[in-house]
Amino acid sequence: MTPPPPTTPDITIPVSRWTDDAVGDRTRRTRRRLLLAAAAQFDTHGYRGAALSDILEAAGLTKGALYFHFRSKLALAEALLDEVERSCSALFAEIGGRGLDPLWQLLVETDAYVGRWMYDPLVRGISSALQEPELREMQTNWLAAWESNTVTLLREAHAAGLLIAHVDPLRAGRAVVAMASGHFGLAQGPDDLWVRMSESWEGLLPIVTTPDWCGRWEGSDWRTRPRPVAEDYRRAREP
Repeated sequence: MTPPPPTTPDITIPVSRWTDDAVGDRTRRTRRRLLLAAAAQFDTHGYRGAALSDILEAAGLTKGALYFHFRSKLALAEALLDEVERSCSALFAEIGGRGLDPLWQLLVETDAYVGRWMYDPLVRGISSALQEPELREMQTNWLAAWESNTVTLLREAHAAGLLIAHVDPLRAGRAVVAMASGHFGLAQGPDDLWVRMSESWEGLLPIVTTPDWCGRWEGSDWRTRPRPVAEDYRRAREP
């Protein structure tokens, strides 16, 4: 009897969404406009090169509106990172509710990270800002949280017998985050980033996962999974 073909779990990527819905409508819209404008300036000019006057001009707001919400450019960067981290947690919660095994969950979560780096204006902006030495501690904490989550999923995969016995989840988790963040720095545009990370998984998974799991993954639709769509991220971040 011929075995059924491998099935592919739900590996679609949820798109970023705002997590500040508890704030009043008018305040929320103003705050979002400021964060989007700051992110755009950070992405284009870096943290040091982004002037508050240019952020206000891009947002179409006054100094009074800015200082009502944020006391400084640093406060803008901190609020931007907070929104990025909170929206990431919301995405991971959604992915975690799909009932995926830990390795599939890791693949989808990493795709979500990469998709946000590709097209989420807030993520792109804060990623550029955090390259500055005075914000490096914020970057380290952000990436450390991602690394911790990745290691946790790989430990769960190891306990479930999905990884080859000698694989160290800690070292593997560090490698995954280093791969993704390194590709972000090297990629020549969003499409190149997606291709680079996909190629890395194709090289890593066959040497760390069990033949049974790897066979199911290789027989799945993962290689032809839908790519992130820029317009989806733009619409999701409208004020």
